[in-house]
Amino acid sequence: MYCINLSKRLNGKLRCKLLKQQITLEQCKKCLKMQPRVNQPINKKSNKQQKLEKSRYSILTNDLKHCYICYEQDESLIPKDDLHEIYGGRNRTRSIKNGFVAPLCRKHHEDEIILEYLKRLCQITYEENHTREEFLKIIDKNYL
Repeated sequence: MYCINLSKRLNGKLRCKLLKQQITLEQCKKCLKMQPRVNQPINKKSNKQQKLEKSRYSILTNDLKHCYICYEQDESLIPKDDLHEIYGGRNRTRSIKNGFVAPLCRKHHEDEIILEYLKRLCQITYEENHTREEFLKIIDKNYL
């Protein structure tokens, strides 16, 4: 449990905003003026986002129930809520709208090499029917 007055400086040292001095973590825990941080609740998804996620499709495959990499395995059934948006972060909604989605099991969902491969493959597949300029307008980055 940390105090709301505790901040970390660029040099890695801790500083108390209330005491206006550099302190250690042990000093912060023993402080009588400590005000514990309260965790904020996680925001719920909006109805628009839920509707968008339910209508996901993939330009790479028609089967969204099996892992795209290890298709033969029986235990690789993917729940509808556990699909991987290939271009995540700020491009997550754009990925969903344009079909840049791939079903991945937990083992392959963490593999950076596979994720980079999927980004390139998805761009190649999209560029079969569209131009590179259209792809760059959507994702803002060239992966080839």
